[in-house]
Amino acid sequence: MWTGRATDRTEGVIVETSETEQTSGSGVREARPLMERLLTMGLRDEVEVLRREPAWQDGDRNSRTLAKAGDLRVLLSALRAGATIHEADAEGPATVQILEGRVVVSVAGEAADLGAGQLAAMDAGEAWSLEAAEESVVLLTLSWGGR
Repeated sequence: MWTGRATDRTEGVIVETSETEQTSGSGVREARPLMERLLTMGLRDEVEVLRREPAWQDGDRNSRTLAKAGDLRVLLSALRAGATIHEADAEGPATVQILEGRVVVSVAGEAADLGAGQLAAMDAGEAWSLEAAEESVVLLTLSWGGR
């Protein structure tokens, strides 16, 4: 179940409308809005949901898009040790915040070993990769806006 809140542009009324872009939903996840004037959610709750899903139980990762608007994407990813994320195009800048665990972020041959509570920012036009050194949870913010 989606644990966040979406506030419509009306006077602070909490609603979920079909006019808002939503996820498609699935047999595992219900549809939910991707952006509203104010979209809030509990990250701990979202991580718990990721860890209960079959993609996590059977694989090396599970991710979900938390917000999407124009050139902006916010993704939450749970990764098992050794799982990787690669961004070869890197049309826009990106950030990765480590919520749990430890990851290695690499850009142009330079690597940073980051733990929970740390953040890395990658410039547009630079291919980057991330590898989980242990079971980890990261919050990725991606932009396609360029420099």
